[in-house]
Amino acid sequence: MKVVSGRLVVVAVVPLLLITGFWNWTRDQVRSQPVETVPHQFVETAFDASLVEMVSMRRVSPAIVAWEEARSQAEDLSAAVSALEDAECLRVTTNGIVVVENSTSQRLSNSGRHLLALVVALDVLGADTSFSTRLAGPEPVDGVVNGDLVLVGGGDPSVTSGALSFLAANSPWGYTELDVLVNALSVSGVKRITGDIVGDGSLFVEEQLAPSDLPTWSALIVDDGRILTSAQNRGIDSAQTAAKTLLDLLRSAGISVGGSARTGTVGEDAVPLAVIESTSLRVIAQSLLRSNLTSDTWSVVFGNIESEVANEFSVNAFPDSGLSAMVKHMNDGYGTEMSLSGGGVQMSCRDLEVMTELLAEQHPEFFEDVVIGGVAATGVVIASEEDSIILATTPLGVEVTAMGNFGSLESAMSDVFNVIDRFSDERDPLAFSPEALISGR
Repeated sequence: MKVVSGRLVVVAVVPLLLITGFWNWTRDQVRSQPVETVPHQFVETAFDASLVEMVSMRRVSPAIVAWEEARSQAEDLSAAVSALEDAECLRVTTNGIVVVENSTSQRLSNSGRHLLALVVALDVLGADTSFSTRLAGPEPVDGVVNGDLVLVGGGDPSVTSGALSFLAANSPWGYTELDVLVNALSVSGVKRITGDIVGDGSLFVEEQLAPSDLPTWSALIVDDGRILTSAQNRGIDSAQTAAKTLLDLLRSAGISVGGSARTGTVGEDAVPLAVIESTSLRVIAQSLLRSNLTSDTWSVVFGNIESEVANEFSVNAFPDSGLSAMVKHMNDGYGTEMSLSGGGVQMSCRDLEVMTELLAEQHPEFFEDVVIGGVAATGVVIASEEDSIILATTPLGVEVTAMGNFGSLESAMSDVFNVIDRFSDERDPLAFSPEALISGR
């Protein structure tokens, strides 16, 4: 009986030891799972955690860990953009996944309109396009042009006379010198013009101005519409003012003119006598992007670009017509959802993102090193106070599109990057589940 009792004890103890050992191994496996926690994340439980070790024989589910991480990410990302106003938008994506987007609504942006003009002009007109200004008239005979000499505008906003070249001192891309045309005539032996000096700005629908008004578009404009003899004055008609400036330059160069300066159009029988070309659209666009899409030097630059696009689409050549054509081109060709409103364009951060992708694909040289939210990136930053635009990609492939107040956007992006960095320490960065996506308010 004693032998039998000893065997029974051994038989009873061995399973107990096996169960205890298996339980300890399982508990260690549960505790070894890399369950990240966030310092400010507090989770209240309604049960005793020690009971888990007594009743659970399973490992912590990776799906539960991912869900908890995604939920925490979503909350923190939502808080990061909560201070942005309704008139601002911030969209952050990675690998095509929307990480955070505070608003999907459209807004009116003058900077956005300017960016649209450059993107579409580059796409439609071509980056190597330049804008010509030419002289035309009867073929000179023995140094005499028998008839009118016509100055034909091609939409170059930066034509300047040498006497007023100081006006272009702050030009982001230089200027086109009108004096070159006069020199070309002199070199060819022209000594006299019997007719008038005619300014032809018929390439665009003409803008009628009151004296001293600032022109906003003009196919033929010299010195930004100022009169050569007075940098403070502007003519009623920029084409006639350009003709007057040319007349003064010709006489200063010793070429006599029998008539006066007026506005008109070039005749079919006129022949080209001289031509000057602007710098390329590529240089103009890149210069404008790097100067916050503003140009104090050339007041007509964006109006002229929009009018050039209108001409390309064979619609009335003036800015509003060109803008309508631009919006249609982007919506139909690239899937944006922009709309017109009161002479402006309504767009969302998603629309900006599409334009950024197009610009990056066609002209990566336009993107330079920038710092956004304290993070080094590559992109374009238009710092224009309440109407700023930020288009950037970080080295880790996080893409940022933003529009609104520059300081507010910078602060929000800094908070977003902090969330991204905190959750990407040990896991695949931004491996979000659907619960992490923030869309709308």
